Amino acid sequence: AVAIVRRRPRLALLAATSIAGSIICTEVLKHLVLERPPIIAANIVDNSYPSGHTTVGMAVAVAVMLVVPRRLLVPTAFGAGIFGSAFGVAVVAAGWHRPSDAVGAFFVVIAVAALCAALGHAFPDRAEAAARRTRRPPRIRIGTTELGLLALALGGLGTFALAALSYRGIPWTSASAGFLLSAGAIVVCGLLSTLVLAIAMLAAEDADSGSDQTDDR
Repeated sequence: AVAIVRRRPRLALLAATSIAGSIICTEVLKHLVLERPPIIAANIVDNSYPSGHTTVGMAVAVAVMLVVPRRLLVPTAFGAGIFGSAFGVAVVAAGWHRPSDAVGAFFVVIAVAALCAALGHAFPDRAEAAARRTRRPPRIRIGTTELGLLALALGGLGTFALAALSYRGIPWTSASAGFLLSAGAIVVCGLLSTLVLAIAMLAAEDADSGSDQTDDR
């Protein structure tokens, strides 16, 4: 719907392809390719990797990234990461999946969406081709300082979580502590996945814009 309002039907097709492709890949991997031992105690007796429910949630959220304007891509990536992570945490809380099942679903969705985004860049419609000729690409720099600050923030959050569990008297080896730590890991993986995809999409657009401007000169 967003793509149609923007008069970009090709983006609508790519978004729909991304959702359908992600679901198909997950089902093929789960039922035909991969095998995983059951966990009788948790009542997980069928192959659960990757998570189908998480694939649907993340695929719908990531598809929005393929159709929004450039200026909204990074905020949309944050929202998509949170939305998809909520599905991952929910299926673990329900006892349907392992935490790694949700993370595996993230990877499937990001891989399919990246392929669709690459096709969109390789075969742009008229509106996108015109935008590339007039767009001035900003510089995107992610260096050791930014990575160090991110690692420090994640490490601080992890330390705080462990301290909070200890303060509440919850053993770190308990099921409750395991779920809370797994939920945090799922959210981090979901956000990192969508942000990496957004950065790659922006970098591809900047490279295209830079080459077009060089050709014009």
